[in-house]
Amino acid sequence: MLFAKKIIRLIPFLGLVCFITPTKAQINSPFSRYGLGTEIVNSQNATSQALGGFSAAYTSSMNGSFGQSINFNNPASYGTIYMTTFDLGMNFNNNTLKKLSTPTGREQSTYLSPNYIVVGLPMDKNKKTGMAFGLRPVSQINYAVNETKRISSGDTIFNNYIGQGGLNQVFLGFGKSWKYLSIGINTGYNFGRRKIENIKSFQNSTDSNYFFQSTSNTNTIFGGAFFQWGLLGEFPIYKIQKGKGVQKTEYSLSYGATATMDQTMQGKQDMVRSTGNFTASASTPLDTAISLRNIKGNVTIPAMYTLGLALHKKEYDTRGNYDQWVLGIEYNSAAWKDKYSFYGQKDVLSNSWMFRVGAQFCPNPFNYESYWSTVTYRAGFYTGKDYLNIDNKGLKISALTMGMGLPIRKYRSYDYQYTLLNLALQVGQRGSSVNDYKESFVQFTLGYSLSDVWFNKRKYD
Repeated sequence: MLFAKKIIRLIPFLGLVCFITPTKAQINSPFSRYGLGTEIVNSQNATSQALGGFSAAYTSSMNGSFGQSINFNNPASYGTIYMTTFDLGMNFNNNTLKKLSTPTGREQSTYLSPNYIVVGLPMDKNKKTGMAFGLRPVSQINYAVNETKRISSGDTIFNNYIGQGGLNQVFLGFGKSWKYLSIGINTGYNFGRRKIENIKSFQNSTDSNYFFQSTSNTNTIFGGAFFQWGLLGEFPIYKIQKGKGVQKTEYSLSYGATATMDQTMQGKQDMVRSTGNFTASASTPLDTAISLRNIKGNVTIPAMYTLGLALHKKEYDTRGNYDQWVLGIEYNSAAWKDKYSFYGQKDVLSNSWMFRVGAQFCPNPFNYESYWSTVTYRAGFYTGKDYLNIDNKGLKISALTMGMGLPIRKYRSYDYQYTLLNLALQVGQRGSSVNDYKESFVQFTLGYSLSDVWFNKRKYD
C-alpha cells in the first residue's frame, strides 16, 4: 500500500516530464498525412473519454465520488468549480493499420503521449464564477510511408513520404453560473507545425546509378487566437421526499452546447526542392532548384458545434448530495470540406459529425466502509464520420469506451482535499470494408486530479 501511494505521488511529476521533455512520437499513421493530422476532434479529459466523449452537458461537479475534474470542452462548466483543481492526463496508444487489398500490409505502433494539463480555480463561490487555464495537444502528424510506382517508361520510382508536427492549444477560460444556467468562454492560442517531405528515387533500373534522388521539403509554422462559447444548465424534473429531513431523490435534466468560431491562423513556410543523396541518417543535397523562406500564408479551420443532453439521478442527505447515475447523449459537427484551407489549398476532407453516448454510476461516495461503493463507473460509445476522406468514400470512426474514477483518499467530513485517478479505455477503428485502409486503435488514458480548498482567508474568533 505504501509503495502504491509513492507511485501515485509520482504521477504529476511524470506527467509534467511528458509535457516539458520534447519526445518523438512512435506513431506511424498515414491518416495524419491529411488535413492537420489525427485526433483533432477527440481532445478531452479522462472522464469524458470514458463516457464516449460526452462532455457538453457535463459539469465539473458530476464526478459522483468527491473531487472534480475540469471539463475544458465546455467553459460554462467553470462556474461550477468549487475547489482549486490540478488536472493532468496522459495517453498510452496502440494503433494497427491494415491495407485490406494486401494481406501482408500491416503496420503497428505503440507510444505514450501527453493529453492535457489544466488548472481550475473558483473565483467567487457566492457569485458562482470560476476560471481555468491549461495546455493540450489537439492533433498530431507523424508518418513514414513508402510507395513503389511503375511509370510509362518501364522504370520504377520509389517514394518515401515523411511527415511530422501537429496542432496544440494554450487556453484561458471563464465561467459564470446561475440557478439553471451557466455561460462561459475559452480563448487562447492555437499553434502548430506541419513538416512534410517526399524523397523520390529510381529503383531496379539499369539507369538508376546515373540518377540522383530528389527531395521536396515543406515546413510550415502557424498559429492564431481562437474563441469558444459555452452554455450549460440543469433543472429538476421530479423529486421523491424521504421523511421530514433533507433526504430526497431528485431526477434532473442538464443541457449543454458549445460553439468554437472558425479560425484563420497566420503561417510562415520554408520550401526546398533539391537533388542529391538522402537517407534517414544523413542528407547530402547536390543541387537546389527551389529555396524559398518565410512564405506568408493562412491556415483556415472551420467552426465546430456541440449539443448535449443528460439525465441525472441525485441523492441528498445530511452529508451532502451527489449524482448516483448520469446518462448523456451528444452530437458534434464541423464543415471541414467546405471551410478548411492550407495556404489556399483544399484537402481530401469531409464535413465531419459524431454521435456520442455515455453513462456513469456511483453507488454511494459517503459509504467510507466500502471503497468500491465510492468508485465512479463509466461506459459509453461514439460513432460518426471522420473529417478525413482519403478515398472519397468517407471514413467511418467508432469506438467503445469504459473507465473508472478512483478516489485515493477516503471521504472525511472535516477534510477538503481530494485526489482522483480517472481511468479511460477506448477500443475502436477508423475506416471500414469500403476503404482500402483500416486502422484499429486502443487508447488508455490516465487522469490525475488533485482538488483542495486554497486561497481561503482564515477567520479567528
